[in-house]
Amino acid sequence: MIDVRRLQVLSALAEHHTVAATAEALGVTPSAVSQQLTALARETEVPLVERSGRRFVLTGAGRVLLERARVIFAELERAQADLARYAEGSLGAVRVGSFATGISNLVTPAVAGLRRTHPGWRFSVVQAEPEHSTELLRTGGIDVAVTMSSPHLPATGTPGFQFHPVMVEPLDVVLPYEHPLATKEELDLAADLSDADWIMSGPGTVWFDTVAAACHQAGFHPRNAHVVTDFSAAFALVTAGLGVAMVPRLAWHGTATSHMVVRSVRNGPRRHVLAATRSGADPEPLLTAMRQAASRITVPSGRFILSA
Repeated sequence: MIDVRRLQVLSALAEHHTVAATAEALGVTPSAVSQQLTALARETEVPLVERSGRRFVLTGAGRVLLERARVIFAELERAQADLARYAEGSLGAVRVGSFATGISNLVTPAVAGLRRTHPGWRFSVVQAEPEHSTELLRTGGIDVAVTMSSPHLPATGTPGFQFHPVMVEPLDVVLPYEHPLATKEELDLAADLSDADWIMSGPGTVWFDTVAAACHQAGFHPRNAHVVTDFSAAFALVTAGLGVAMVPRLAWHGTATSHMVVRSVRNGPRRHVLAATRSGADPEPLLTAMRQAASRITVPSGRFILSA
């Protein structure tokens, strides 16, 4: 491996032609210059300089090497400039992992906005569910994990991780447009929905566990009439009048599905959406941008209708 510092000595010698002048230009002793040139010739295994009277000139091999060295010097200068920009916050590269609805409503608008306000930053987005994102973060597969409060989240204070709140997200009930409860502005789980046909995911998933826990706290066990794995399938069943579903607000926000209404739940469940990073990492400017996106999430009021 050729030492870059020795290439710099070779470049200075090509400009100043004597060991003494080269040493003065570099702020080192003539002996140090001679030692570096000798070591460089040993590394390359070819003669790089030759004496011409009292001066030194580059051999053909030396000129070839110096041409390459100038490219290396330019790249090093660019690298130093990029590091300085990174240190001042105008340059960065971030790999973001998030669950699907977090990508749609938090990560995408945040990254789109940062492309305008922070053009020197590059973002790469990967879909990663909470049960996988922490491991990807730990192993370096991603730099920021947009995740949620769940059994998969490491405990607060776990070495190697730090957590940053993004939003507190309510779960809302989606109903068929013609459902008798569609006229109510707010629903009570026990009074209104204990006898409903529910559309949920399977046991052991975050969605199921959250909804089931809320229903149990209200004093009943939900009748899981239909089991689905994604929210679009749940919305199709609701639209067809086959049941009701309680979904995170990010799941329906921005959805263009007709014949459904959304109702908030009195004292209903909430989940915390978090940005996780490795200890010592700075989640900015992405964290602030996602919080701004979260602040624009619509709150259901009145007879809110999802329609195309």
